[in-house]
Amino acid sequence: VLGEYMFPAARTHQKTSYPVVVQSRASSSSACCPSSISVFAADRYRRRLSSSSSSSSSRTKSTVVVVKMVSKKSALISPEELRQTLSSQVILDASWYMPFVQRVPKSEFQTKRIKHSQFFDIDKVSDLKEKNLPHMLPNARAFAMACDALGITNDSSVVIYDRAESGIFSAARLWWMFKVFGHGGSVRVLNGGFKAYEKLYSEDADGMDTNEIGMDEVEKSERACVEAYEKEDSVTTKYEATLDLNRLATIESVKKDVCETSAKQCVDARPKGRFDGTTAEPRAGLACGSIPNSKNVPFPEVLDAGTGKFKDAEQLKRVFEAAGMELDNQSKKIVATCGTGVTACILTLGMHEVGRDDVEVYDGSWCEWGSREDVPVKTASA
Repeated sequence: VLGEYMFPAARTHQKTSYPVVVQSRASSSSACCPSSISVFAADRYRRRLSSSSSSSSSRTKSTVVVVKMVSKKSALISPEELRQTLSSQVILDASWYMPFVQRVPKSEFQTKRIKHSQFFDIDKVSDLKEKNLPHMLPNARAFAMACDALGITNDSSVVIYDRAESGIFSAARLWWMFKVFGHGGSVRVLNGGFKAYEKLYSEDADGMDTNEIGMDEVEKSERACVEAYEKEDSVTTKYEATLDLNRLATIESVKKDVCETSAKQCVDARPKGRFDGTTAEPRAGLACGSIPNSKNVPFPEVLDAGTGKFKDAEQLKRVFEAAGMELDNQSKKIVATCGTGVTACILTLGMHEVGRDDVEVYDGSWCEWGSREDVPVKTASA
């Protein structure tokens, strides 16, 4: 049962509407799987959970319900707040660029970074058994080992940034990775990214670190991931990571839930030309077009072009709804997709800011979908 409940707002005594989800306690279940499961085996666990669920007894006279509030807490942090709380945060640089962008994030981090930050390589902390698709989600053990290598605990307060000229590009991907692996502490993205922070604190010796560090320090997360895949079950971790299948979409689930039954909404973060199939994909060998029944919100549309920060909640809602997304329809979950699963996370973060924290990311995205001949493709001319 989905609906809204009216709660009195603090101090003002005005009524404030919050979306809620009401479900039977007897029918609720948690979706989790072993730490070594491949992302592309996720659908098997979904089917197992579905087949094992049982209905409530017809003799039951009353049902105990659980009311779940849709989170309204922002996953963004301002440069000013970060500067004031540097010592109490785990700060991670998650910079990554498209192959055609002539920038080297590791080298940039070596020479200049936000004070106390560490480098988390989202391109290398990935599924090392997947040879065809870039930076797919690693298994839980590899993610946990990367966290251990950087001193991250399950209750750490984490702040993530990247150095994109757009303000935010790859940081949201790592935010989603922490969410999908069940991080217990807060995880926030620096609003406006390194660009916004540097504008304010470039000359602040206590806020910016310009001491050059060695590559060994920069590659800690990468080496931990390699070790996790090499040693597999023989290693243990302090950080506990469990893959949350409710935040993950696969090619099978998208084909069924988006294309065949329209049970879920789908939004694509790629530029309009690529979505329409009128512009070639930057990676060779991929079909041009989009997933049938999907909508298009190019990721720059959720960011302020001047500041690189996310637009406010009302503006974000208008952007998504203008594209045909039904954000208020809580009965239809949302799948976010893009080229490789990176900018889809920007849209996922944007939808979180307007109260939709149930978005699934299609990890394979167009790199997988556009390479397959057994899935439908829509173009503007079709």
